[in-house]
Amino acid sequence: MVKVKIGGIRAAIKDYEWLSKDKKLAKMLNAMLDPLGPSGADPYPDLMAARQAMERLGGEIVEYDKPTDYPGDMVF
Repeated sequence: MVKVKIGGIRAAIKDYEWLSKDKKLAKMLNAMLDPLGPSGADPYPDLMAARQAMERLGGEIVEYDKPTDYPGDMVF
């Protein structure tokens, strides 16, 4: 899970779906996601989606789960 703050409003993304008490914000964030889903080459798509949204909207990531450690020889 990745938690963000945009203009003082909190939101979170988990399993490539945005959630927020502010339903308009959640709807807008979900509309920004790739309709085909996350890239299979991305080991942590929620963090990537949050970073992209923060670049576009000027918010900040306030907390995120540490990505899973992968073997150094794993190819994505």
